[in-house]
Amino acid sequence: MSEPKDLTPEQKIKVLEKELEDTKLKAEFFEKIVDVLDKDFGVHITKKQRDRLLNQKS
Repeated sequence: MSEPKDLTPEQKIKVLEKELEDTKLKAEFFEKIVDVLDKDFGVHITKKQRDRLLNQKS
């Protein structure tokens, strides 16, 4: 996310906190997808594969 250079430190903190929250939600979403794939479809994704997939999406 690009941000203007004229942000105050407080504004920059708010932007970074929002980005962190979005990233946490995204990680939780992908974890739930992996769980559904495993439980409902029998598709097992190892942690190494999961990390590689998550890094590709970012």
